[in-house]
Amino acid sequence: MKAEGWFANGIQGRHVLAMLAVFFGVMFAVNGLLVYYAVDTFSGGDRPDPYRSGLRYNDTIGESARQAALGWQTEVSYDDTRGRMTLRFADKSETPIVDLDLRGVLGRPATDREDQEVVFEHIANGVYAADVQLSSGSWVLAAIAHDGQGGEPVYRLKRRLYVADKS
Repeated sequence: MKAEGWFANGIQGRHVLAMLAVFFGVMFAVNGLLVYYAVDTFSGGDRPDPYRSGLRYNDTIGESARQAALGWQTEVSYDDTRGRMTLRFADKSETPIVDLDLRGVLGRPATDREDQEVVFEHIANGVYAADVQLSSGSWVLAAIAHDGQGGEPVYRLKRRLYVADKS
């Protein structure tokens, strides 16, 4: 009785070569797809114009030093029952800071799909609030405060928040 099929005479060198070619061909194709989609969905930058930001790096360091010299203290809180985010600003001596034009962007740390612009209103002595609805999970608030004249930013705030699951 004679065996029929691909390996009737046993596994030979050409069979091993064909199996290796198929194996590595599939591996290269799958890795190629993964690389394509990884590069297509993430540019690698976390800023819209990283080149220009790099050119302004010394200015950014100077702004950071001026902000640290102010000694302002900030508190950020979110009340999920009311859908209200509040920020409290005070100087070194705990005096509330008023008359700020405070705006920001609230979004998820890993994507910009849920980003929302937020404009804060001064509601009490040094307390600013905005009504926003946030689902549970991790959020990042990036806010910029301008003085009453609307000139250069006087303070930049970047805080990470976690909203607990409501269920």
